[in-house]
Amino acid sequence: MILNLQANIPSLIQSFDGVVTIYVRQYGAGNLRLGMNKEDLINTNPTVTPPGGIVDGIPQAAANGVQQYFWSGDLWLISDVSGQVMVLIPAMTTYINRKLGTQKPADRSVSQEGGNLSTYQYS
Repeated sequence: MILNLQANIPSLIQSFDGVVTIYVRQYGAGNLRLGMNKEDLINTNPTVTPPGGIVDGIPQAAANGVQQYFWSGDLWLISDVSGQVMVLIPAMTTYINRKLGTQKPADRSVSQEGGNLSTYQYS
């Protein structure tokens, strides 16, 4: 999805119960920050924070291209200029399982084998 963000106004994109993979790209000038807490993003606004102050959140610029993150909990975005941002959440799209019909990945459970995140199975 392509979002039009206003400058310095945090936007709640989605809340996730489990860990999902998201892809984010900032278009145009300016920087984007991702965070789990709206207040932290607002209180550490770079235009308000004095030089050398702490800026919270994961920074991303247009030069970074598409970035992949593993996310859990609330996903808040704040941009220092108005502009467009792309957010893709592949796990939230609908897919067709030829045996079971149409369903969302959330309808299935994932379990680990051997304590390694790279070895998982659907059940």
